[in-house]
Amino acid sequence: MRFREVKYLFFALICMCVTPLITRAECDYQRQAELSRLASNVQLAYTYDGTNFTVYMTNLTSDLYAEDNYGRIYYGDGNEKTFNFHSDTVRFDIYSNDSACRGEKLLRKTINLPTINAYSLYDECKQYPNFKYCQKWGNFTITQEQFNLSLNNYKQELNAKVQSQIEEKSSVWEIILETLQNNVPMFIFFGVIIGLTVIVIMFRRRKEK
Repeated sequence: MRFREVKYLFFALICMCVTPLITRAECDYQRQAELSRLASNVQLAYTYDGTNFTVYMTNLTSDLYAEDNYGRIYYGDGNEKTFNFHSDTVRFDIYSNDSACRGEKLLRKTINLPTINAYSLYDECKQYPNFKYCQKWGNFTITQEQFNLSLNNYKQELNAKVQSQIEEKSSVWEIILETLQNNVPMFIFFGVIIGLTVIVIMFRRRKEK
């Protein structure tokens, strides 16, 4: 009797060991290929609202789930999903959620979010948006002192340029005035000639009438 019980117990242990192998075997190559195709259809995009990035994930079906590089898991249902991130490179590993292939890694999707230039948020950059360190995107590895020094040089260059334009306009106006002053007799002469010509033309027209 004891031998029969041991035999049944041994048989039960064999069944328990073999069953997971049989279940795992159901995840055949064709199913894996289909899941990989579904994973490749997952699309990522982002928008920026001035404070952070919103990442959009589409086509994540119920056969799949995704895990980002922060360890957060997102299960698919076919609807668009949104996540908030700061400037970073975000990775999404996409896995199978199929009962026969659950946990099988299918592929990785990566989206590179641009780096926001912290200096672009300064009041000085609102006043001088064309300054090289006031660009919205970029990671400028400079100190505050270097930023201030470069900004002061930029201001001086702008002031010098404006002053040069003012002097150039003044110079042109001075040339015009000088030309008029040096040629007053000539302008008077031509003015008289033009005036007499107009008077003669008007006189003839009246005579003809």
